[in-house]
Amino acid sequence: MLRDSVLIAAALTGAQVALVLQDEIGTWYRDGSGLTSEQLAGLEPADSQGLNPESKVRLLEKYGLLVVEALPLVDDRHLVIGTLCALSPEPLALSEVQREGLRLLAEHIQIIVAMDHQKSESRTTPRAPSAASFVPGLVHELGSFIFGISASLDAFEARFADVEGMSKYGANIRRSLDRMSAFIVELREYGYPQRLSWTVLALEPLLQEAIEHNLPLAVKNGLDLQLHIEGPLPAINADKQGLQSAFTRMINLVLQHEEPGGHVVLHVASSHPGNRTVVSGHLEFSSAKMENIDTARLFEPFYFRVSGMGRLTLPGARRVFESHGGTLTAGPGAEGRMRISFMLPSELSYSLRAASQP
Repeated sequence: MLRDSVLIAAALTGAQVALVLQDEIGTWYRDGSGLTSEQLAGLEPADSQGLNPESKVRLLEKYGLLVVEALPLVDDRHLVIGTLCALSPEPLALSEVQREGLRLLAEHIQIIVAMDHQKSESRTTPRAPSAASFVPGLVHELGSFIFGISASLDAFEARFADVEGMSKYGANIRRSLDRMSAFIVELREYGYPQRLSWTVLALEPLLQEAIEHNLPLAVKNGLDLQLHIEGPLPAINADKQGLQSAFTRMINLVLQHEEPGGHVVLHVASSHPGNRTVVSGHLEFSSAKMENIDTARLFEPFYFRVSGMGRLTLPGARRVFESHGGTLTAGPGAEGRMRISFMLPSELSYSLRAASQP
């Protein structure tokens, strides 16, 4: 979508066009029409007037390019996030219609960037700092720490394998490191969402795989795990990896807190609210550990204080369902116990591809 905007601007003005976008870290997008990568590099940084005066001088002196028009791009806080430029080696005057068209394109680009930001950062619950470098930086530092401790533990186990008690304490440390590694994966996926890869798919095989992945844990804990699908399900437009991971982890979390002899059932069916076709369902379980929990806060990070991993499972799953245009909620179920319900729009409801990142 951003590339198309650049090409439209070039066709509209008959000039060379450049688009540069930046955030608090630096330039994250740079594209142009009729320009070399070296010429594009001379365009940053932008200021409130659209282009840094030093950049304008450098463009003229080094590349022989005149700035015909330089429109600043701003976010909803009125902070400059980039520039849309029309350039030419010869003096060029744009008509009023061309200037207006370029201004409309700049507004269109601002909307694209805002929608992309909202998609990748969408939360209905409190979140971590929004700085783009915070979560990946934290994940990197924690990962380096775990790698260092794990390597040292390997060395200790090799050097002192015959010391009494070493294997026992080493195994305890190793389990703690494994738990921290799993938490880092959850943290990265919740706080730093990856770009989605949309495809039209059948939901039933995806649900079957999520159930089969968790069957060994159900058998080990003496639990009854079932999938009940009522009637045929419509195709959905989804990021398969993200959605399957959300279902798998949700089921796994519930299984971890079921008492032996308990049952966990995933009910799924299609429905037609209004003029839409959707897939809806709920996860039903008998665990008493989720009773007396504030369902309005259940999807807040770290609210549900489970033992082991899973503190970000439900908040992360809600983010995935919402990114698909669906919902994930909690409420009362059979016999007063809690159930977790979901809704996903079918592929025919509306196109999600247009709501994804540019």
